[in-house]
Amino acid sequence: MSIAAIGGYLVNEPSDAEFAHVGRTLVSSAHPQPAPHRMTPGPPPRVSLVTVTFNAAGFISPFCEAVSRLSYPALEVLIVDNASHDGTAAVLRRALPRATVIEARRNGGFAAGCNLGAAAASGDVLFFLNPDTRPPPEAVEPLCRPVFERRDVGAAGCKLVYPDGRLQSAGGVIGEHGFCRHRGQGEHDRGQYDSEAVVDYVPGAALAIRRGLFRELGGFHEGYFPGFYEDVELCVRLRRRGYRVLCVAAPTIEHLENQSIGPTLPYSVRRNRMLFLARNADPEHPYRALGREASRLYRAHVRPLLAALLGAHPWKLRDAWRDWRPAMPGDLAGFALALLAARRTGPHGALGPDRSGILCSPAAPDGQDR
Repeated sequence: MSIAAIGGYLVNEPSDAEFAHVGRTLVSSAHPQPAPHRMTPGPPPRVSLVTVTFNAAGFISPFCEAVSRLSYPALEVLIVDNASHDGTAAVLRRALPRATVIEARRNGGFAAGCNLGAAAASGDVLFFLNPDTRPPPEAVEPLCRPVFERRDVGAAGCKLVYPDGRLQSAGGVIGEHGFCRHRGQGEHDRGQYDSEAVVDYVPGAALAIRRGLFRELGGFHEGYFPGFYEDVELCVRLRRRGYRVLCVAAPTIEHLENQSIGPTLPYSVRRNRMLFLARNADPEHPYRALGREASRLYRAHVRPLLAALLGAHPWKLRDAWRDWRPAMPGDLAGFALALLAARRTGPHGALGPDRSGILCSPAAPDGQDR
């Protein structure tokens, strides 16, 4: 299909019936299944807590206080500061003198920062934790031990709650069209998600995975800038290899959510959903998936910018450009290249016949789209 034909979907959006086929293909993994559940005796696993910060000096202190109270004995703390210009690194070194603070030369986003921290880690288990979370003192052991002891478990997450106590996530579900929804989002936490559950993905705000397995997978895909969907795709890759993704019963972690992302959040979510679809959609209908999401992106961001230009309303142009700054032309070129590469090799280099479709649930529960 030509680039012009792909662009046609920006105007002529396919119907729900036409598009529904994109997410229905559930293909069994071509990889060997991991070993069944077994317990690994011995001392507790060494855990490397990895956090990524950017211009967090104004809100990082409560996180540092919570981390300093973590009770796990075999814990190292690594914090990657993504080229902040507000003195975040200095604040971190004062608040957590025993932590390793890595100052990145540039802001490569959440995924790149996590990969940098993971490369410097020495623990058996990586515990990725956002800087706008408040983990309880006992958080590390119940979240990290399952991925170390149970070899069929690829990654684990836990309940995340808003500061008012409402649920933000109890793991996630991938719907037919690549939309991701958090289980229980917005519900009052009455214990309805206090049992372990197998889920489609767990948010990267609090995610545990064996360090060796993370390296084997190649880490987070760094194209998902500044964040969003890198955690979903990591979990999809784990599930294609036959691993389970768990939302464990404990701990419960408070998460303020997206405090350091800024005003480009709606654009970033839509843009990264397009990239996720381009890399993972049904191989028979990848253009439908991309076209649907490109149409949403156009309506939400490009059309307001064009209207502001044509109407010569400076304040509207300012607002539209603020939401649009990440530059559409480069993104479209990247999506086109991703599609062409996916058609040739499949996602993550899986050749032709072994290519899998998105591993998704038939329907996503009510909740916020991602």
